[in-house]
Amino acid sequence: MPLPIFLYVAMNNKIKNILRYRQWFFATVATVGIFIFGTGIIVVQSIQSYDSTILKRLNAVMLIIEGKLHDTDEIIQRAKPFIDSSCATTQQKLVDIIIEYAEFQTLNIVKNNVVTCSTNPRIEQVAYVPLGKPNNKLSIVESSILTPGEVIGAIKEVNNGNGVLITINGKVFYSILKNLGDSDDYQIQSSTILFDKNGVIHNNPPKSNLIVTSEKYHFSVTSNASPSDYINNIITNYTIIILFIAIISLIIGRYVLLNAQKNSSLLIMKESLADNEFTPYAQPVMDSNGELSGLEILIRWNNKHLGLVYPDVFIPLAEASGLIIPMTTQLMENTFHQLASVEDKIPSGFHIGFNISAQHFAQVNQSSLITSCEKYINSSLNAKAHVVLELTERQPIDNYGEVRSVFDTLHKMGIKMAIDDFGTGHSTLSYIKNLNFDFIKIDKSFIDLIGSDAIAAPLVDNIIDLAKRLNLAIVAEGVETQEQLDYLKTHDVDYIQGYFYGKPIPLQEFIEHYLNKNT
Repeated sequence: MPLPIFLYVAMNNKIKNILRYRQWFFATVATVGIFIFGTGIIVVQSIQSYDSTILKRLNAVMLIIEGKLHDTDEIIQRAKPFIDSSCATTQQKLVDIIIEYAEFQTLNIVKNNVVTCSTNPRIEQVAYVPLGKPNNKLSIVESSILTPGEVIGAIKEVNNGNGVLITINGKVFYSILKNLGDSDDYQIQSSTILFDKNGVIHNNPPKSNLIVTSEKYHFSVTSNASPSDYINNIITNYTIIILFIAIISLIIGRYVLLNAQKNSSLLIMKESLADNEFTPYAQPVMDSNGELSGLEILIRWNNKHLGLVYPDVFIPLAEASGLIIPMTTQLMENTFHQLASVEDKIPSGFHIGFNISAQHFAQVNQSSLITSCEKYINSSLNAKAHVVLELTERQPIDNYGEVRSVFDTLHKMGIKMAIDDFGTGHSTLSYIKNLNFDFIKIDKSFIDLIGSDAIAAPLVDNIIDLAKRLNLAIVAEGVETQEQLDYLKTHDVDYIQGYFYGKPIPLQEFIEHYLNKNT
């Protein structure tokens, strides 16, 4: 029986309210997810681009310094012949050499790791060769004699304590760093000493996150990129792109929101199917003498959030999505399982009715229906009762030949077929003409005409007459009054179903109320 319109509206609104949070949840997740993903790519790209730019600059500094140090090999080779000579005869020769190379501070002869002769006599006998550094590699040390407190560079070639030492004024390095012009965060490091373009010395500095190392001279040019540097780079170079991503995210989120209601409903229905929330309700079917002769199984959705949901609300979506097929399979299995426990109490000739639609006869769905019926036929329950499949008229049949073939298979198995809600749906007469039914079920809308002055009242007589001429058993649905019952008995209607005898109730309650009472 159709759900009253006010209950349908109330239930539908309840579902919409329950689902609304899911719609916004999915839309928000889509919007935020896409924005985070897109922005994440931009952030990574920005960091990589920033790092690449800085590393290129550091590399440029390294190459410049290597260029400055390139002449040290030549200078050392020119000075080596004077290692064993006296300083008196050597010093002027050293001066003549060093003045040809403006970048260098001093040129020195080393004996026993001490400067014994220099172009700057102030460091003779007081300056020591930097230890722990290989020959021809750059050492950075803090000056204590020539320019106290400032750095100087040193490159040596000393073997067994004797050799040549060249020093480079720290200002050479400062000027190179200052030419970068845009940051105080570029430093030069050798061993454990690091200094910046202002000459500030850091002993044992923390490890830098951007570094370029000279393999030839063993020094590094470094920089520490802070989060604020990355943020400023993003703001400066990627703001428009991020705004574009935000707009795209909002558009996609809006699209998801508009489509989320249907998807959310389907998701809940799939979850409920997995949780076995679609339960069988049973309504008694009586013979003309008022004796129990069968039942019709009606599906109800007992959802943990929505409560009891009537089929008028969810069946259209179940049919449109194809979920009606697994729902029917599950409903039949649950029904057979419950009735099997009381099969000895079921009266002979008892029939069990299930609603099916034209969708069940689609080629991809036929096997599911036939398999469910085969399970029943092969069970002991089959000896006491027979199954009646009630074909609704909500959907048209496109291929009668294929449907007839399934009808024939089901009939051979002993399954009965009924046309449900006769006269209310698609192509009623076409159904009767092309398919072999066993029952006609007269819809409640026609039963309500009994005893009325409506022009359409004679239709009930016509339907009954048609069924008799076709030799079909008749089931009257929606019988609620004594007047309707008396009329139907007078016209030899075979079976009565409706609130006059009982409303649909959970199958287990039906078993207790009708079947256990008969024992």
